[in-house]
Amino acid sequence: MSVQYPDKRVRRTIENFKTTLLSIMETKNFEDITITEIVNVADYNRGTFYAHYEQKTDLLEAIIEDMFEEMEESFRKPYRGLTEVDFKNISPNSIVLFDHFLKNKDMYKLMLSSNTNYNFREKMTDRLDQLFRGDFEFSVSEIDPNIDINLFSTYRIHGIIGLILEWIDNDFKQSPSYMGDQLIHILSFYTPKIYIKK
Repeated sequence: MSVQYPDKRVRRTIENFKTTLLSIMETKNFEDITITEIVNVADYNRGTFYAHYEQKTDLLEAIIEDMFEEMEESFRKPYRGLTEVDFKNISPNSIVLFDHFLKNKDMYKLMLSSNTNYNFREKMTDRLDQLFRGDFEFSVSEIDPNIDINLFSTYRIHGIIGLILEWIDNDFKQSPSYMGDQLIHILSFYTPKIYIKK
């Protein structure tokens, strides 16, 4: 017998709990789901559940963390190993973050649904904000040295997050390659003035 079998069994059990919770959440609000229901559908006992999680929110947080780790991997792929990003020379196809969201569209739609009644939108916004601030250093000195770099970063970061959330809310209407191309154009675009609608 392989010595790795117990580890594989634990991983399989954890994966079954995650899959089960998500399947129940497709038809039921998270707050109305009980641990008893989760273990019954997953075909385990409560002791097995408590061996891995203290409460159902721990299980959901583990699912979210898995998704965010995958999101971070996709986010960082275009600039891994680089010291700077030149928007004029970056390929839209290298922006695979949108591919990640499309690949996991059911999960994101479920978690962002009002029926889920969980603060996933805030968690996702915070995680993306941390990624941008942790990995990027914006420069505005060439445009206007009077701009507060922290405020500029917030403006840029939350603009991009808003773009991603709107794309998800609109049921992924455009392709990931289109979104990547648009993101590059938006990031490199400078507007010295705007016009008032009549």
